[in-house]
Amino acid sequence: MDLEIDGDIGILTLNRPDALNAMSPEMIGEFPVIFAWLADRAPLRALVITGAGFAFCAGGDINWFKKGLDDPDIDIVAGVRAGAEQMHQGIVEMQRIPYPVIAAVNGPAAGAGFSLALACDLRISSEAAVFVCAYGRIGASPDGGMTYFLPRVVGPAKAIELLLNDPNLSAQDALESGIVTEVVPADELIDRAKAKAETLAAKSPYYAKMAKELVQVSLDNNLTQHLHIESGGIANSMGTEDLQGAVNAFLDGDKAEFKGK
Repeated sequence: MDLEIDGDIGILTLNRPDALNAMSPEMIGEFPVIFAWLADRAPLRALVITGAGFAFCAGGDINWFKKGLDDPDIDIVAGVRAGAEQMHQGIVEMQRIPYPVIAAVNGPAAGAGFSLALACDLRISSEAAVFVCAYGRIGASPDGGMTYFLPRVVGPAKAIELLLNDPNLSAQDALESGIVTEVVPADELIDRAKAKAETLAAKSPYYAKMAKELVQVSLDNNLTQHLHIESGGIANSMGTEDLQGAVNAFLDGDKAEFKGK
């Protein structure tokens, strides 16, 4: 994977274009490291994730599976379990990223590639993109958080329908299902994703962090628990310089500028 930083915006590119950016063991091994760094140390206020070349990500590398299935000296069950656990640790780290994460889906997003897109906060799609659950086509159980994120994006009933029927969803299908927020021409995708990232990066970092955290835990809390967390969140926001400045700007009829303090 390649990471480019342009001011407050990062662009993370899955870079195995000759393999449609399929997830090899080597790529999967990078997931926990890069996403932990992005969550804890990156000087960013928004992140775009995309794929090099034609595809966003074709999912797990089928050649890796085939080699393990054909070679009696390879324990493919143990190997895939280890790979899935590494990827899943990466997804957990990714969910800790306190700023907006946008998937710029430039082409096919299948299997774990679709899962990765779903794990992002927003998805902007090229007209050339195709979204495919794909696991059932080889009889594999879904992973990468697909059965966690897909029901939260489209609802449980629609998620089961998509998983069982496993259609090739066009960009327009994905838009109508609420999987993506907009569809743009292929040559405009990265510019549009960067523009969206810049808009979101201008918001209060504390607000973006809390909005993400609160929504992520909302389905796991009862109302009383959740309101307690919200109370702490809004109280703590009152101690930030950003909020104090924004209140003064609002009262003066000016536009607030958020500096992350």
